Amino acid sequence: MAFVTRQFVRSVSSSSTASASVKKIIVKHVTVIGGGLMGSGIAQVIKTPMTSQKTFESLVDFTKTLGKHPVSCKDTPGFIVNRLLVPYLMEAIRLYERGDASKEDIDTAMKLGAGYPMGPFELLDYVGLDTTKFIIDGWHEIDAKNSLFQPSPSLNKLVTENKLGKKTGEGFYKYK
Repeated sequence: MAFVTRQFVRSVSSSSTASASVKKIIVKHVTVIGGGLMGSGIAQVIKTPMTSQKTFESLVDFTKTLGKHPVSCKDTPGFIVNRLLVPYLMEAIRLYERGDASKEDIDTAMKLGAGYPMGPFELLDYVGLDTTKFIIDGWHEIDAKNSLFQPSPSLNKLVTENKLGKKTGEGFYKYK
């Protein structure tokens, strides 16, 4: 992710900022170009009230030179991708926690029924359970009353046990 002003460019890891509000990270910066998940072809160009139209248009053009498709939104936690993805992942966990369906059936339903390349539990393990917990905890801190941002007991337990997904060999599934 790159935070851009007229005089300053600073790169930071997308995983550490993807859930935060731009204004909360660095107030002086006027625009953010953020990547999507897993090397996608998008660049999220975030326009704050302080962003000039000229700066915004320059950044949109710049993302195109990088071979990325620019998408834009206002400064909202998670921007577009994570704002839609993380509540979907958390709802899958809640469905499982309530005993409504197994994680295997939830994954199969989303792959075969919705055409997704991975089910939510496979994706959670791929992204890293610690990453998802970091995002949801940050959002919960910002808006504890929002039902979409409620922490998950099973996610918290797995992270506490260092079962973070593929990177540790176990998360919601076991990997060898």
